Amino acid sequence: MNNKEIIQSVSQRAALTKQATEQLLQATVQVISETLREGGDVKIQHFGTLGVSERKARTVTNPRNGQKTHVPAKQVWNFKANPRLKDAVNE
Repeated sequence: MNNKEIIQSVSQRAALTKQATEQLLQATVQVISETLREGGDVKIQHFGTLGVSERKARTVTNPRNGQKTHVPAKQVWNFKANPRLKDAVNE
């Protein structure tokens, strides 16, 4: 499902215009992005939790030539699904 399809579906279910739904979706994504950038968690009831964790720096070996390479530390996002979402997907 892409943005256009999400906007279409949500606008029909919520009885909103497509333009209002698109603005709502853009604002929601922006708020989530800013929260994650600041290191916070986003908890959406009955859906799940989005968060950020630190991945440590490490040294890896290239399997083709055996050369060692340093991979710097970075932040990665993660998602933990709510049990209700897991149940709904597995029905």
